[in-house]
Amino acid sequence: MVATHRLLRGDLAVEVSLQGGGIQRFARGGQTLMCPAPTAPHLACFAMLPFCSRINNGRFQYGEHQVALTPNFPPEPHAIHGFGWQGLWQLETQSDEACVLVYEHDGAASDDTGWPWTFRASQHVVLLESGLSVTLALENLSHDVMPAGMGLHPHYPFAAGMHVSMACADRVVMTDDSLPMLAKLGDHGEVNPLADRPWLRRGLDDVFAHRIGGAQVVWPDQPWSLSIEPDPMLAHWIVYAPRDSAFICIEPISHLPNAVNLNPLKPPFAGEMKALKPGQSWTTTTSFMTLATVQSTLQASPTS
Repeated sequence: MVATHRLLRGDLAVEVSLQGGGIQRFARGGQTLMCPAPTAPHLACFAMLPFCSRINNGRFQYGEHQVALTPNFPPEPHAIHGFGWQGLWQLETQSDEACVLVYEHDGAASDDTGWPWTFRASQHVVLLESGLSVTLALENLSHDVMPAGMGLHPHYPFAAGMHVSMACADRVVMTDDSLPMLAKLGDHGEVNPLADRPWLRRGLDDVFAHRIGGAQVVWPDQPWSLSIEPDPMLAHWIVYAPRDSAFICIEPISHLPNAVNLNPLKPPFAGEMKALKPGQSWTTTTSFMTLATVQSTLQASPTS
């Protein structure tokens, strides 16, 4: 049985799983704000680290390292979302309203994954007065520089008529094998990625790069909407809305997919991975704040 920990504060509730080190459900009152994914480990939100999204066929060169990662999501050929989401985390501290989870990628894990660097990751999950805060930390335990990325992969319940608003400078369309085409589509500013109902065709799996501010999700006929405020270091979004699904993902990420193979990245795609020095740590904090829908709908119109 998977070990879980439940956080409670007022009418807010979060269930945290040690398998995958993620959130199984986030709710306020009777409304689910993050829902479990349909695939294992069935998490509603998990950390992507030490890289986000996909690395083309799991292969890249970095310094002296010629890396070939073990495929971790068959039959897909690419390495995807890093390693924490499939690993077992340890519960370091806990209280009614907060907990800290820790994941160690040691030498044995390096042999299994093909990632030649060792690192330590942690998550500090805290229920706030009106929402949720997730702090990710990544420390390079290796003796040489490690390429590093991080992000969060939350799943939100999908409903016809829901509205998503965000602002970004560029949109990067993915190819059929879920890698970025790196073709600038022009300045976008404010955008609702669901406006043209992509789930009726191919679905949606695109990058909204160089975000401006946060994002807001409004569900029809629900008491609460959600305001997502990522850390400044998580400068991009991936919006994933597969066809005929019951969820949508709006993922704050630090770098573009397959960035480790796109060097140098030319403007406007400065979405490279961070070079984390030996012993160096890197921390980001993202908040998910609930707002009364009656307030939110003054700023948003329903999806057509």
